[in-house]
Amino acid sequence: MTFKKADWVFLAAVGVVIAGVSLLPSPREQNPTVPADGEHRAAVMESDCRQCHTVGGTRPLRIPPHPKRTDCLRCHARTAG
Repeated sequence: MTFKKADWVFLAAVGVVIAGVSLLPSPREQNPTVPADGEHRAAVMESDCRQCHTVGGTRPLRIPPHPKRTDCLRCHARTAG
């Protein structure tokens, strides 16, 4: 099987797109980390976050800019220590 010039151009374009997407910063690199205090160390699941960070909680999220998501630990990394 031989590749035509259009095939090589397409493969190069796909490679550029894949490389570009892999270099994008992840949300975890841009978002604040989970504080390293006692309350947050005890939080293991996202339901623990929602106890305080809901509209009626002690520390509600700012909406906007915070998205309406329930997977907190996907974007917010834990701090070391």
